[in-house]
Amino acid sequence: MKYLQIINLQYNRNTPSGKYIVNFALLLIVLLSATNHLSGQGLSDSTRGTYGLELKSTYGFVIAHRPVLEILQERHTYGIELSYLTPADGSKSFHKKFLYPDVGWTLAWFNLGNPKRLGSGIAVYPFVNFPLQLKEDWRLHFRYGIGLGYIEKIFDVRSNTKNAAIGTHINGVMHFDLHIEKIIGTRSLIEFGAGITHYSNGSTGIPNLGINVATANLGLIHYFGDSRAIRKATEEEIKEKAHFQLFFAGAFKKIYPPEGKMYYAGTFSGCYVNPIKNKSSWGIGLDLFYDNSLIERLERENKTNISTGDNFRPGIFGSYELRLGHVGMLFNMGIYPYTKWKGDGNFYHRIGSRYYFNKLFLLMNLKTHYAKADFIEWGIGYSFKN
Repeated sequence: MKYLQIINLQYNRNTPSGKYIVNFALLLIVLLSATNHLSGQGLSDSTRGTYGLELKSTYGFVIAHRPVLEILQERHTYGIELSYLTPADGSKSFHKKFLYPDVGWTLAWFNLGNPKRLGSGIAVYPFVNFPLQLKEDWRLHFRYGIGLGYIEKIFDVRSNTKNAAIGTHINGVMHFDLHIEKIIGTRSLIEFGAGITHYSNGSTGIPNLGINVATANLGLIHYFGDSRAIRKATEEEIKEKAHFQLFFAGAFKKIYPPEGKMYYAGTFSGCYVNPIKNKSSWGIGLDLFYDNSLIERLERENKTNISTGDNFRPGIFGSYELRLGHVGMLFNMGIYPYTKWKGDGNFYHRIGSRYYFNKLFLLMNLKTHYAKADFIEWGIGYSFKN
């Protein structure tokens, strides 16, 4: 019981290390915005093949981003990743904008270095391999992927109380890395770099401090099939105009204790969006959140004058979105002008993805207070544009 109280204390604390997600979002924005000023000087006239396979070994450690997680750092982690890559040939509008990135899927397996409390982890995710620097015989890439993962050993109130990191087997996964690819043959490259793979259940289960696996990576890439000519001609595009977007989203979540009931949340959001070169967009917007766990938490702290209206809280946010064809990658930073529940702090954040069907779009967002997940938004939206 004492250890469960420690987990509760750590779970409800936003530590300085809890800014990982915000720092990651800022890093991604800076790196990918920098591609506006890069040229494809080292770009080949044709792809190395129709598709590529990548085999990669990893070695690293589980990051103890809270003191209660230090007990999980028993040994170093190791693993293996297999990826399928499709090289960009200029057939999509976003290819040239992002220096012809590879896209693909990764299947990863990790031994998490603690067989009793963590076991192994699996991750499956689509990714984009963004070039940051192209030279004749080597290139620097930033890889970003988001998908699903599985953790073998999770928190259990009877048998595994010292795993304060994760309370569900199935989790969301976010991966990012920086790596260098060195050309060693017409179709082959060797790769080395460093990255982080993050597991989180978005508060659909407790605990949810998350598992962050930091790794050094070494791999081999080989391309197969016929080469394709890379289309470098620039086609004149219709510049997208500034417009408004609205979306509705729903969510469910848990709060401490781990075996407590499920709560429900919802979001109504509007944003003024200003596109930049049809590659990305900045925006400012308003949120209205509903979360029926807020009254429960206020009652636990013996607050007075509590009403149903305290489940609502407004938000003001700034937005940045990257567009890769029909897919959008979203990053928000917001502030609550008013909230009766003070335990989450004044600031909130979103990392999410969207799929656009012209003006209609579907979305999935992870809403957080720094690195502490609040809930996962699942929703539908509409862009009011000409």
